Amino acid sequence: MLTDVDIYRAAHLMMHSHGGDAELEAAKYADRMLRRGNRDELLNWFRIWRTIAVMRQAPTGLPH
Repeated sequence: MLTDVDIYRAAHLMMHSHGGDAELEAAKYADRMLRRGNRDELLNWFRIWRTIAVMRQAPTGLPH
């Protein structure tokens, strides 16, 4: 299982490498792990996928 920092780094790299398709690419990796029955890697890719989605959201709160 990857640490939260590792997940964040992986999500950042996916966004840098795949741009607007980063979520789709992470979902593809998660699907591959599901088909292979690799639960640990499935959970890692799901966490990366979810982190990408959160990182894409517009900032909330008061402007500075």
